Amino acid sequence: MRKKIITNTIIFVSIILFVTIFKSLFGEGNTLVGVTIITTALTFMEKDLTAAPFKNFTKILTVNLFTLLFSFLAIQNIWIGILVNFLALFIIGYLFSYNLKRSLVVPFGLQYFFMLFYPAEGEVLFNRFLSLIFGSVFIMLIQFIFNKDKVFKAGSRILDSISDNILLKIKAIQEDRNFDEENINIIGLINSLKGIIFDKRVDEYYLTNDATISTDILWALERINILLDSINELENKDIYKDLLDDVYNEVIIIKNRDFESSNIEILKNHIYNDEIDKAYINEFIDLINILIREVREINILSKKEKDCVKKDYDIPHHFHKITVLKRNFNIDSAKVRYSIKLGIVGAFTVFLAQYLNLSEGRWMSFTIFSLIQPYSEVSYTRVKDRIKATLIGGLIVLIAFGLVKNQTARSAIILLAGYLDPFTKNYRGKMICVTVSAVASAAIVGGTTQMVFNRVLFVIIGAILTLLANKYVLPYKIKDMHKYLVEIYDSLINQMKEDISKEHNDYSIRNLYLITGFIEDKMKFSSNENDRIQIRELFNSKRKEVNELYNSYINFRDRSR
Repeated sequence: MRKKIITNTIIFVSIILFVTIFKSLFGEGNTLVGVTIITTALTFMEKDLTAAPFKNFTKILTVNLFTLLFSFLAIQNIWIGILVNFLALFIIGYLFSYNLKRSLVVPFGLQYFFMLFYPAEGEVLFNRFLSLIFGSVFIMLIQFIFNKDKVFKAGSRILDSISDNILLKIKAIQEDRNFDEENINIIGLINSLKGIIFDKRVDEYYLTNDATISTDILWALERINILLDSINELENKDIYKDLLDDVYNEVIIIKNRDFESSNIEILKNHIYNDEIDKAYINEFIDLINILIREVREINILSKKEKDCVKKDYDIPHHFHKITVLKRNFNIDSAKVRYSIKLGIVGAFTVFLAQYLNLSEGRWMSFTIFSLIQPYSEVSYTRVKDRIKATLIGGLIVLIAFGLVKNQTARSAIILLAGYLDPFTKNYRGKMICVTVSAVASAAIVGGTTQMVFNRVLFVIIGAILTLLANKYVLPYKIKDMHKYLVEIYDSLINQMKEDISKEHNDYSIRNLYLITGFIEDKMKFSSNENDRIQIRELFNSKRKEVNELYNSYINFRDRSR
């Protein structure tokens, strides 16, 4: 907790400092643009964009300028604005929501809405243009400060944590104890690292040297984990205790990078035990050798060598951008339905606010942007939480501002709400902080009751529009997602089978292996406990199959060398 407090405090102070500097550089009219820039920088912290910095900078700058251009066009004519806003929000929704990965819609969507509701012209518009260029540079600068060498640094920590949990699991098997917690940790850590490696790809396909090696290490640890599950299911697992002891010692050696202490011969001695299945011994020996070789190799790579990418063969057809685009661009896709829904409702609320000249109508648009989600069930839950949070947040402001008249003290309340935001554990708590901060900021000079009333009113209208959209505009339910993810997993397995014996498919096999992590993380969305249990059992089976296919690829590769 102490570490979290320190980290969140540093981040909060840094945000305040950045926005203050941004405001002084580009004017008060662009303050909110600064908020979205720092939000984007923090959101992208989970991705490593340093492998192709110029290309990624260009992408971010293009999107930033896109939001500027379309927001400028939209405010020129209220009727043309309907089409422009629909297109802009659809494009943002489509580009930054994903069927498998975590959505990145928020920073760019907010940026677009801020520019719509706080339009700029003349010098302010020119400064806004400059601020977006500056923001793009800043985002990439943050990447190089914090994310350079992320695969190796974060990967090392995660691999050590996986090793720790494997060690605990071995002891649990030996002592015939439950190890569900260790299993959950191992799978979660594996999928986390898969995501980090996947996000560092170049041209959305090629892996850097450190990413390639890390993938093989990850597979080997995952396979050890699968072998441990298999041994635990044996009726005579007690006779494997000595073998597990030696595997335990080797995992410690690898975790500590103490390679000279490794003694594979001890493992080989178990071959003379006729009661033990020799397949387990041989697999453990092969996996320990692979881990020692790969961990040693990644640790001696220079920074330049880690980021090196070998584009020695073309991207296969099933990974071509146009192929992926065609595959995902259909009306049955969650991201397409979400993007259409966001575009329609977003454009309508903006039009409504402008046509009726609603001074606080922007809160209606911000509400639907927050509440509209790819899955209907998530939206319904958010609607209830958002209304409750708005009422609670509004009440807090009424009471606080009723008791506190000093402007400095009121400003402190706003800052406190912003500071507490990262500590909230759910959407409702976050929205309470957001409501307090937003309403208090608007009401700081007076009119508190009216501001609270307006906030509640427009949030409720936004919530109603969201419910209507969820019901009538291309609804997409969690069960639809489950069906889609199972189909994707099966097609991925089939593609791996097809690619294994082909030449020059190293990257393809690794990409497919990494994607499984996103599928499994996405499956965490479930309507009830029974569904979660069934899904866990299903994916355990598919995970083993994918790992076995990767094992076949490793064996095929080693034979071909």
